[in-house]
Amino acid sequence: MDITDRKRKKFGRQTYASLVIFMGVAVAQWILVCLVESGRKIFRDFEIICSGTFALAGIFFTIFVFNQGVRNHKIYSWVVAFVIVELEIFSMYVLAARTWIPDLLAFFFLCTLLLIVALVVGCHLSFSMDITRYIAPLFILSFILAMMSAYFLLAHLFLPKLMPYAYLIFELGLTFVMTSIIMLHAQTINGDRYVQMRVKDFILAALLVFHEFLLIYALTFYWQIHYSYFTSDDYFWMSTSTLNTQRTTPKNIQYDYYDNNASKDDWSAKNESNYGFNPDNWDIKDEDM
Repeated sequence: MDITDRKRKKFGRQTYASLVIFMGVAVAQWILVCLVESGRKIFRDFEIICSGTFALAGIFFTIFVFNQGVRNHKIYSWVVAFVIVELEIFSMYVLAARTWIPDLLAFFFLCTLLLIVALVVGCHLSFSMDITRYIAPLFILSFILAMMSAYFLLAHLFLPKLMPYAYLIFELGLTFVMTSIIMLHAQTINGDRYVQMRVKDFILAALLVFHEFLLIYALTFYWQIHYSYFTSDDYFWMSTSTLNTQRTTPKNIQYDYYDNNASKDDWSAKNESNYGFNPDNWDIKDEDM
């Protein structure tokens, strides 16, 4: 194994290790937001703040991509990378506060599995299927799918009954685009194709794959919030939950009316029967007298 191969393998290990760190930090914070009831109530109303942090993260990421001097600096590159990742994670607090732990973890696992499959398939495609040689056709295909996805996303405005299916088509289209780009980046990271990434840009490579994963995962919050496929009614009933509003999953549809409208008398402790334990009914006698 020559020096170039060793550097390329080290680059791959650093890239995927950084990606695992980013994903681990993200899911840990989202779990805390879901578990802490006060956090759910606070971050559920952070629509504007989270949108602002998302825009700020996009600006920092753009600067990081086009500024090679920052990427080459050992300290600044890590600082800027963690700022970008933390801003992206924080921007999704408003979504994490509306879902529940079972759905959050289940969809995170499914998206992680899709990410791993895309990376493995991308690295093991034959050289005749070198995606890095077909970036232009891939861009055109992605553009067509993006237009189709946008149309079906807007279709629910004039076809309300089509809304779940329209969003599904929208999500599948963008997921396919992101999966294709993940496979492309897997080949550039592996370094045995026509286009390669610089071995010094492992943080950039990790950030690119992390953002692609983030987009795929963010699209699943529609199903997490509105349908809660992996969260049972028993979990809603036993958990300390927020009120049933249009901005969060109902805690339990069957018991929601009673929870919000029960009178105080229904929850007061009453002894409906004294079982004859009235002191007047007991005649204490001294047998020796």
